Amino acid sequence: MRMLLVCRCAALVFSSLGFGLLAACSSDDSPGSPPPDPSCTAANNCTFFAVGSTEEQVQNRIATAKAGQTIKFGEGTFKFVNQIALPSNVSNLTVLGAGIDKTVIDFSAQTSGNDGIFAQNVTNLRLEGFTVKNSVGNAIKVLKGTGVTFRSLKTHWTTEDKTKHGAYGIYPVESTNVLVEKSIAIGAVDTGIYVGQSKNIVVRDNEVYENVAGIEIENSFTADVYNNNAHDNTGGILVFDLPHLPQTGGHDIRVFKNDIHDNNTANFAPSASTVAAVPKGTGFFVLANSNVEVFENTFKNNVTAQTSVLSYFILQQPIDDPNYKQPFPSNIYIHDNTYAGGGASPDQDNKLGIVLKLGKFPGDKVPDLLYDGIVTTPPTPAPAGNPLKVCFKNNPGAVWANLHFDKMEGIDLGAVRVMSPPELECELPRLAPVSLPGL
Repeated sequence: MRMLLVCRCAALVFSSLGFGLLAACSSDDSPGSPPPDPSCTAANNCTFFAVGSTEEQVQNRIATAKAGQTIKFGEGTFKFVNQIALPSNVSNLTVLGAGIDKTVIDFSAQTSGNDGIFAQNVTNLRLEGFTVKNSVGNAIKVLKGTGVTFRSLKTHWTTEDKTKHGAYGIYPVESTNVLVEKSIAIGAVDTGIYVGQSKNIVVRDNEVYENVAGIEIENSFTADVYNNNAHDNTGGILVFDLPHLPQTGGHDIRVFKNDIHDNNTANFAPSASTVAAVPKGTGFFVLANSNVEVFENTFKNNVTAQTSVLSYFILQQPIDDPNYKQPFPSNIYIHDNTYAGGGASPDQDNKLGIVLKLGKFPGDKVPDLLYDGIVTTPPTPAPAGNPLKVCFKNNPGAVWANLHFDKMEGIDLGAVRVMSPPELECELPRLAPVSLPGL
């Protein structure tokens, strides 16, 4: 009885100080209960939660977090029915766990909120060392952040019906100075790691699989995407620029030293989403961006198309956004990559896959590098040569083709496509690395 009273008193003290419950209390003060983290104390603005802390205690502490504070979760599974909303306009906030799959934040019974974890208008936010499971919507979303680090995180969905999964795993948008590293994203109905309408981005050392898109950089400026393992998605790594978004004109993206292989998962995205148009078996493509450099990647066994350079018009959708002025890819330099397998079985449940199957390519295999060849707004006649500077160089053993969709009538791709046109074998100036503060 005495031990129970001590524990209850401690709980009341910590609650009155606004630090939440530091360790779960039990009626017998079981020696098996996890101890408080000695590195996480009120003196260093840190609050520790052990398994057994209630959702109300955790949510209240997070909602009132101030600048410079740390919220730390111990090992175990924490079950939430409500979205975790970090306070807005707070700087230098850190949320830590004990490590991937050691700390699990489980939203399987979530009834409120559009995301698992959500933050807006934050500066120098660090999220590190935990797993987010089965959120009703996006797993971790940060909107309009400056200096955001996602490190050693895992997002995944485990329900059998993939169409019920959340859209995005790690999801920074309209943010600046974004770092996503050493993380795992599984099962997103849209994209595992998505960075959209953002500036100054590094995405490195991650693994993404069983998503529709593994990694997507959309409508963003200056990004480095490297040392990632993208496999068993519908599409491995995608670089988009689309209309009707707060920022358009994506540019200066480097994609390098990635392993992009076996991205042959059937597309399970909602039909209204853009990624629903991606055929299974897509390794990489860039759509309507400028200044993109793709190098030293390994492409293997992506059965529809390993690498593609495309215009917005490939989606066969009208452009009715007056601010969208770059529907074409330009200054695209793809060089020094390694290719194996791939292109042997284009997706026959996808329009583009069907067209490629009927392309009458040598050896009945889709070339390793594809260019759609659309260089002007239809029906304006296209100039000769390579006006948008799409360059393929030093990709040993790879075969490339200009598909000339600008000239195609019906689906007879074989009548217009040109194999290995010499004007595409060229080189461009190298892009500069992305510089993030503190790296």
